[in-house]
Amino acid sequence: MRASPTWVLTVASMKMFYRDRQALFWTLFLPLLIMLIFGFLNFGALGSVGLGIVDLAGNEASVRFVEGLRSVEALDVTGPSPLESERSALSDGDRDLVLVLPPGFGASQEQAAVRVLYNEGRPQEVQVGQAMVRQALDEVAFQVTGTPRLFTLSAEPVTSRNLRYIDFLLPGVVAMSIMQMGIFSVAFGFVQLKQRGILRRLLATPAHPVTFLFSQVATRLTVSVLQTLVLLGAGMILFNVQFVGNLAAVLALAVVGAAVFLSMGFAISGWAKSEDVAAPVANVVAMPMMFLSGVFFPRESMPPLLQSVTDYLPLTYLADAMRAVAVEGVTLWSQWPELLGLGAWLVASYVVAVRLFRWE
Repeated sequence: MRASPTWVLTVASMKMFYRDRQALFWTLFLPLLIMLIFGFLNFGALGSVGLGIVDLAGNEASVRFVEGLRSVEALDVTGPSPLESERSALSDGDRDLVLVLPPGFGASQEQAAVRVLYNEGRPQEVQVGQAMVRQALDEVAFQVTGTPRLFTLSAEPVTSRNLRYIDFLLPGVVAMSIMQMGIFSVAFGFVQLKQRGILRRLLATPAHPVTFLFSQVATRLTVSVLQTLVLLGAGMILFNVQFVGNLAAVLALAVVGAAVFLSMGFAISGWAKSEDVAAPVANVVAMPMMFLSGVFFPRESMPPLLQSVTDYLPLTYLADAMRAVAVEGVTLWSQWPELLGLGAWLVASYVVAVRLFRWE
């Protein structure tokens, strides 16, 4: 039985791609190298200590005490908030300690116990945070009674799900590698084919142009799935990354994201007449997303105006959805806003690609 032209071209396209050492390096090994560098640098090491405040007193002394804690640079103080919300944040790994100020805090000279709930998975941060809290309590005690023995700390461990920097980084690197493969491999590859006249000569062959395009798209979608598997496997083996999500859902996101960026790549290759034009255009599209879409660092640290703009970037949708599914373990359908955003970008980039793409 004779094989279909679509299957033959797809297999040939895959063989050409995997025999290209430069393509393999940029597609597989460069993202892996980036992950290794940032993973070993360990940006998640001790910095500020996350301290949540539950103020059951609500008096002048407790307000002054909390403001004093906020002035300590090493403390990232949140609250006052209800006990339930702070305990939940502690369990999720978003706090290192939660300080519960009792009713009547600082209002009497009798010794009082101050509860501190701590994340037992972060002993270094807890030790530093407790020392700072004790010092601040002693200062309050001296102001009230002239003795540092007014307050005692009642420490209670809480089992928390602690995410490290590498847990945050890995899904972002996967999304970034899919973006790079989709934009750069198509933009450069098809511009070269046009310059050499290969696409024009293809029109004179019995093979239908749609068959050729399908083989190219199928090859790159397969590469996106392979990229995702390689990077996730390396992260779990080398760094013990906490992958709690559904692998099929992550691979589905990889395919959808690859389709978006492949359409962008086709649009660039259709508009650009040479590699000298395609390279800067591809970089103008990809580089801002790489650094503004929360790949390497949380977008919450950006200015609010810039953060509101980056909310709508396609790489932001892909990285946020992958991080939620892979690390937080949520379902794929719970990420419908991100899927809707990717769908909108896919339609828009496809329309642009159809209008701009030329065979010569």
